[in-house]
Order: sequence, then structure tokens, then C-alpha cells
Amino acid sequence: MKPITKHISTFFRSASIQDLDQILRIEQRAYSQPWSEQKFVDSFNHADIDIQLATQDQMVIGYCLTLPSLEFVDVLNICIDPDYQQQGLGRQLLDNLCKQHKGSARKAIMLEVRESNIVAINFYQSYGFKQIDIRKKYYSNGEDAKILRLQID
Repeated sequence: MKPITKHISTFFRSASIQDLDQILRIEQRAYSQPWSEQKFVDSFNHADIDIQLATQDQMVIGYCLTLPSLEFVDVLNICIDPDYQQQGLGRQLLDNLCKQHKGSARKAIMLEVRESNIVAINFYQSYGFKQIDIRKKYYSNGEDAKILRLQID
């Protein structure tokens, strides 16, 4: 029997430093090796990093940090609150990202994902990402990262 999911009214907006506590709460709940608070603060202070939020009733339920370059957009971190996963919100965040860069000089979205994160890999592949390489020992625990790319036009 398929689980019943309710439709979530999601809004997207740019993040501000005032959203940091909500972002950290999600990060710590979602990842066994979460980003540090300082890494997020540094991201907020980096002029080129874009932080988009998925919100419901003004509560942050997901986020996507990206660093655009001339030819592609690098996804630095993307996460959905565990209470809201499996409801299409990750797809909505990626849809929003593609929409932001449609018609720009950026023709691809790139990201790294842990080789052991099979759920994420399957999700990205279902969205259209293709593996283009591997970064050996990319993560602090020595785990390799798969480099994935999505063509956008």
C-alpha cells in the first residue's frame, strides 16, 4: 500500500542570516555528518553563494545552497527536513533552481554525493542527473563522492 501524502503549499525565497537556526536544525536532523554553523555563516557571507529556501507557513522545510560559475551551477548543499521528505519537495527545489538559471549562460547543474547515499543517488538520477566522474576520498571520513551533472537549457 502506497503511503498517503498530503499536498504541501510550498513557497520559495532567498535565505537571510535570520534563517540560520532553522537551517541548522534541519541539517543536524538530516545528516550524520552535518555542516558546521561556521560553514553556513561563511556561505551567508560569500557574495556569490545563493541560498534558496522552501518554506511552509513561514517555516523552513528545505534549502539549497548554490555557487554559480560562468558555465554551470554547483550545488553545495541541498536538504529537506526529514519530516517532509518523500513528498516531492527535493524535486520542487531542483525545479526552482532550474527555473532560476533557465536562459542564462549556465547550461548545467553539478553536485557531489556520497557513494553510500543510494537514496540521494537514485533521486538525482530519476531527475536526470548523470554521473560524470568520481572524487576519491572527497569526504572527511575518506568516502568517495560521485560527481553528477544535469544539462539545463
